[in-house]
Amino acid sequence: MSNEEVHDEAGFLERLSSDLKPFYEPRLPYHNWDEHIEHGLGIIDNLCEQEKAKGNPINSFIAKVAYMGHDAGFPHDLITPDIWKKHGSKEGYSTHIMDVLLQNYGLEESCIRGVQTCIMFTKMGEQLPEDIDKELGNTAKAVRTADLSHIFGPYKDFVIDSFKLMEEAKMYGRETVLAEFKDRTRFVLTNYLSLGFIPSGAYSIADGMKNIERFGKDSPSRLLKVIGNQANRFASLVKRETA
Repeated sequence: MSNEEVHDEAGFLERLSSDLKPFYEPRLPYHNWDEHIEHGLGIIDNLCEQEKAKGNPINSFIAKVAYMGHDAGFPHDLITPDIWKKHGSKEGYSTHIMDVLLQNYGLEESCIRGVQTCIMFTKMGEQLPEDIDKELGNTAKAVRTADLSHIFGPYKDFVIDSFKLMEEAKMYGRETVLAEFKDRTRFVLTNYLSLGFIPSGAYSIADGMKNIERFGKDSPSRLLKVIGNQANRFASLVKRETA
């Protein structure tokens, strides 16, 4: 990629970032721009460089654009029945938002469709089309891995992120008990993680799986001890199980 192309992409992503931020609710503990999106973009960069180094085709531009928009509008789709009815899922709503934005930018239709394919692949249970080309398939898998990237890292951070997700669900009326959340976490992370697209560096897939196993086994009191000075914030989430 030439310097001019790099500059153009950087300018485009900066503009897109500015336009997308209003679609992310800063009061959400986890699915906000600064934590979920900014962090995941670093993972995307890592994964794309890895794949390119291995000689595997991947579209880093589509990956970044898709990741930036994959949770746009969340959780409005969950609390506004008309939006859910019209678009079918939160991912469907996000693809709608991105379609409007990217068309306004004059992006090529094929690129927009690629972005939407990657966003829809972050939906639980979603499969890639059988006839998808290898580059777009790799790109979609990288986006979904980045979406689940809170699994990679220190156990304390993983537990804090898990509690933030519970806290967030409670905010929009989907409160669940800890045991149920543990089961759901294990199911999602073990069924939807693309094992061939794991970021390199300090943490590996083995470390991520250890996080899942330990989280499932640790008692509520142990989990609160792990997170130290944030225990008071999340204590109410495990209260029913420690009573």
